[in-house]
Amino acid sequence: MLGQPPRLPSEASAGRAAALTILAFLALRLATSAATPLIADEAYAVVVTRFPTLSYFDHPPLGFDFARLAAWLFGSEAPFVVRLPHVLMGALSGWLLFLLTRRAFGARAGFWAVAAYSVAPFFFVSASQFAVPDGPLNLFLLLTLWLVLPDLVEDGPPRRQRWLLAGLSLAAALLSKYTAVLFGLGAFVVLATTPRGRRLLASPWPWLAGAIALAGMAPVLAWNLDNDWASFGFQSGRAVSASAHAGTFLLVQLGQALFLLPWIWVLALWVIWRGLARPQEAAERIFAILAAIPVLLFDAVSVFSSEPLAHWAMPGFLFAFPLVGKWCAGMPGKALRLAAGGSAALVVLLAVLAAAQMSDRFAGWPFRLPPGGGFDWTVLSWNALERDFGERGILAGGDAYLLPASWLIGGKAGTALGPGLPVAPPVADPRHFAYMHDPRLASRHTGYAVTAAWPRDVAAAKAELAAMIDAARAPAYRPVGEPWIVTETRNGEAVFDIVVQQIERR
Repeated sequence: MLGQPPRLPSEASAGRAAALTILAFLALRLATSAATPLIADEAYAVVVTRFPTLSYFDHPPLGFDFARLAAWLFGSEAPFVVRLPHVLMGALSGWLLFLLTRRAFGARAGFWAVAAYSVAPFFFVSASQFAVPDGPLNLFLLLTLWLVLPDLVEDGPPRRQRWLLAGLSLAAALLSKYTAVLFGLGAFVVLATTPRGRRLLASPWPWLAGAIALAGMAPVLAWNLDNDWASFGFQSGRAVSASAHAGTFLLVQLGQALFLLPWIWVLALWVIWRGLARPQEAAERIFAILAAIPVLLFDAVSVFSSEPLAHWAMPGFLFAFPLVGKWCAGMPGKALRLAAGGSAALVVLLAVLAAAQMSDRFAGWPFRLPPGGGFDWTVLSWNALERDFGERGILAGGDAYLLPASWLIGGKAGTALGPGLPVAPPVADPRHFAYMHDPRLASRHTGYAVTAAWPRDVAAAKAELAAMIDAARAPAYRPVGEPWIVTETRNGEAVFDIVVQQIERR
């Protein structure tokens, strides 16, 4: 599939074609995950899980803890290591998607569901490579549906063990990301609105599965109870603001189109609508309901949110892929081959170009940064800071700690400098850093406040860092000497600067 447009598979060969597609994209993700540094969100997860807890400020525990488990097993926080569980989960999700779609609509539909899933940029990168919560969320949601789908489409007594296992799987999904609760809502709607579903609801097994899933949330509830419901308050506050934002809604639609590729996005919306309005079979309606609830909810939320976070609706589109596969399986071959081959070629090309831009292992194509704001330092390596601190002997001593300007800076600087350097809670937007309990901080006296800047904005960054130090009151800090600049380069070209100011507690 990576080299040229694929031939349309027969029912007999569809499973093999799906497996080869999954393996090909798995190999590509393994290569790019090894070649590229951690983005800021991943780096943040790696740093805050150095001191594991029942849950985290941003997400439930499993969304972060798979990366930490890999770091412990391999004794490394290298990008390839901490991403490995998520890369493997992305491949397993692809195979579960094939099994679900084959069960519902046939093997050819299963292949095309896998093809669309594999080339959709969000599911190729964030949900199947980055050490973020989307990978485990998708895997456990798909596993939950795979366990109960036979009972949803066939008459007969409930398969008891599968319902109990589904409860455990949904608990794992809830422990990965809060949006898993929408799957539970969708499952209840599916059960309550069909005769077969109502017969299942008359048995104890769906209720036991739901009870198991809710019981699995105990660590999250315990952490929030001890921390004034901070995580729930943070996430709900992001979703709703006091005024409407029509522009945010449009940005979310654009983001969804880019995350899925515009033609897959349009097709996904169409098949969801068709599955709700005039389903041809029971399974079509099941997938449409599970897809529609997150998509419609977060599209509505985007009207009242100032954050254009298009990825919130992606769990809904995950369940649209089987419907996309069903539609594709009934279409003529030539146009479909061209669309599939072109999509695969485009995604692979973009992945290779992005890896080359982000990685310092490639000799060409450095970033050409624009003159103002952007996400350069959140995706590139901070190797220059590690070299600078090493040359100054900061890392060799036992008295230093880091004071980042924000949680994003704390993640990137914290991973670059390694676990030997404690990270103090940032003054601005600390996220989970405010809830970390690093006992080493009490005995450390020499701090280093750090922020990132564009080469032309160093003066402003110095002023912001000075204001941040002055604003800190618990404990209060004061600067020692003059700040210095560490320049990160790509192929000899400056891409961003890091401002460092030594500090001490008052």
